Amino acid sequence: MPDCQSLGYGFVNYVRQDDAERAINQLNGLRLQNKTIKVSYARPSSEAIKGANLYVSGLPKSMTQQDLEGMFRAYGSIITSRILCDNITGLSKGVGFIRFDQRIEAERAIQKLNGTIPEGAAEPITVKFANNPSNNNKTVPPLAAYLSPLTRRYGGPIHHPAGRFRYIPLSPLT
Repeated sequence: MPDCQSLGYGFVNYVRQDDAERAINQLNGLRLQNKTIKVSYARPSSEAIKGANLYVSGLPKSMTQQDLEGMFRAYGSIITSRILCDNITGLSKGVGFIRFDQRIEAERAIQKLNGTIPEGAAEPITVKFANNPSNNNKTVPPLAAYLSPLTRRYGGPIHHPAGRFRYIPLSPLT
């Protein structure tokens, strides 16, 4: 059996809806092993919810997750939020993420909050769509593809594997 590793989420099917509601009411926001868990109904996949994750930078170091949610709450239903903290010091890095229920809510938040100066900050914040981790390694820039040892054998000049036999025309003869 392969080693199991937590992906940080799970799904539970309840027979009765009131059991699911009780689980949400009692467990949502609970802290487990230094993490705050989010318990909610699963959302069906659709185009309307894709790309609803925002990256926010320039946040005041004193801003809490609750403050972050308070700043964005007016623009839609927040599914999750997170402020990145230094692993050693526990201090905020001034960067966070907000995931809305719908992409249109995220677009509205970008329009209203990008470039604004939140309370307690001296500089404006940047609010933009977060990079989708699943797309990070799908495209290889053309130059990188050419220089990659795996793809180099399919394009470009052919070299003898033993480079010591190479003749360089401008080198002195010995």
